[in-house]
Amino acid sequence: MNESINPRQANQGPYDKSDLSAPQELVDFGSIAFVPNSLVSVRAEIEEGTQRIVAISFDYQESTLQVQAFAIPKGRALWEEVLEDISSSLDTQGVAMQRQTGPFGIELHAELPIQDGKAKTVRMFGVDGDRWLLRGTISGSALTDLEAKSELEDIFRGIVVNRGEVPLPPREMLPLSLPAGAIVPKAN
Repeated sequence: MNESINPRQANQGPYDKSDLSAPQELVDFGSIAFVPNSLVSVRAEIEEGTQRIVAISFDYQESTLQVQAFAIPKGRALWEEVLEDISSSLDTQGVAMQRQTGPFGIELHAELPIQDGKAKTVRMFGVDGDRWLLRGTISGSALTDLEAKSELEDIFRGIVVNRGEVPLPPREMLPLSLPAGAIVPKAN
């Protein structure tokens, strides 16, 4: 893997499925797999209209890490371009934001409006892999609580991305699926 394309450190995740140093005992959601952690609850985020899984969320104490994986062209990094698009979109909405350098490279901290004039602070970051981009968003106490921050960053580092061989356009979300034996709540 070309290190100028992929800024992640060798053997430090997130990993490509082909990485020899990738964790092996994983919970498999299709394109995203991860090491199980009894301290963290996991949710599949499902799009209402299509019932398609669009993200995986990890809840730890009062914090959440949401992850999504996207297709990118071979030999190309896309995170900085995606970050620029997110910044432009938030800027046109008048959202307060700040770029910072974090453990995964350049990240964006933003005050997203939710309702009733309230805002939710989030931290967005991404890692370019071999034909994939893994994006993470952290919210909650992990923005300031070092123990929660470390726990969620470790989960992100332990993710294994399975890009698959199906051709997908750049920025297309990689398909997610529920693991075998997953318990699905009944619709009300």
